[in-house]
Amino acid sequence: MEQGLAVSRRGRRQLLMIVGLFLLPPLAAWLAWQYLSSHGVAATTNNGALISPARPVDLSRLDYAHGQSFGDLQGRWVFVVFSGTTCDARCERQLYLTRQVRIGVNKDLPRVRRLLVVRGGEALAMRQALESAHPDLVVAGGGDAALLSAFRGEGFAPDGSRFFLVDPLGNLMMFYTLDEHNGVLQGKGLLKDLQKLLKVSQVG
Repeated sequence: MEQGLAVSRRGRRQLLMIVGLFLLPPLAAWLAWQYLSSHGVAATTNNGALISPARPVDLSRLDYAHGQSFGDLQGRWVFVVFSGTTCDARCERQLYLTRQVRIGVNKDLPRVRRLLVVRGGEALAMRQALESAHPDLVVAGGGDAALLSAFRGEGFAPDGSRFFLVDPLGNLMMFYTLDEHNGVLQGKGLLKDLQKLLKVSQVG
């Protein structure tokens, strides 16, 4: 009888551990978002603007350049930059800034990726044009209305004037406006934002 009870308790503990493993990633992301809302980016910097509530975006529906896929981004923190058929000066500054910030997270670099979404252009041609300066960049074209609508809200849109941060669970959670006159300080603030997210969340 006692042996049966011990086995039953052990089985319940194992079940709770399995359930906990499944709940941990979304709980960690939720805690990170809550932490930033009340104590993080909004309270300490003027760099990232929180999108509240965070909204899901399905990046798997983009047309990735040959040799790349959504799998390159899945489960990572992703900076998303938008461009037209060419990467103009603003696009180049956004790519430079996100590249330097990604390098700045040091050992956490594998947890962060960058995506360039080309509107109305050829993803492979853009990737080849940018490969020497940005070998780590994932490039995709397309994006239907349903996907792009997730990047559109009060004060932000996928028009190239903003770049975005998507969390490892696929939620659009922040957007940034490029400060053309103070890029160095903005880069430091953006790095602090990202370091804080990586520290409080073990997702991705």
